[in-house]
Amino acid sequence: MNTKTYRFLKMFFLIMIASVSLTGCNGRFFTYKEAAISQPDYVIQLQQGDQQGVWKTNELALNYKYHMTPETLKLHGSVDMVGGFYIGFSSTDRLVVQLLFLDNTGTVIDDVVLYSADYKHQIHMFPMNFDKTFPIPENTSAISFTYDGKLVAGGGNTATNIMFFP
Repeated sequence: MNTKTYRFLKMFFLIMIASVSLTGCNGRFFTYKEAAISQPDYVIQLQQGDQQGVWKTNELALNYKYHMTPETLKLHGSVDMVGGFYIGFSSTDRLVVQLLFLDNTGTVIDDVVLYSADYKHQIHMFPMNFDKTFPIPENTSAISFTYDGKLVAGGGNTATNIMFFP
């Protein structure tokens, strides 16, 4: 192999590694944009002013209050594990809860991180509170939530993944 080819391949691989590394650090690499909600029971129709409610699956509950203006959605509340599902687990390896902005057909316009538990977040530290304000994307008529996480027991020998997308 000649020197020019070797340099080219070396530079190409370095650029590829840098690109993958930088993309991997970007939280927006994976998105739910344009995904369709197939379970309408998990959709919350937005209304102006102050509203509150509970969004719940078999694993997780979000107790929320929101204040909506034409431009922003101020959302605060707590994330809690439910149904005794987490008994026997001591911490989370990860837990990310995302807010989904939906149009009138139930298609995701945008998704943003609402809550993210740190690595080795102790289970007894639930509920986990959030208080955030988001700009409302154009054509948003409803919201929903999605989550992905991993619960770990004791020394890390036993784990289970939890996830939900409506």
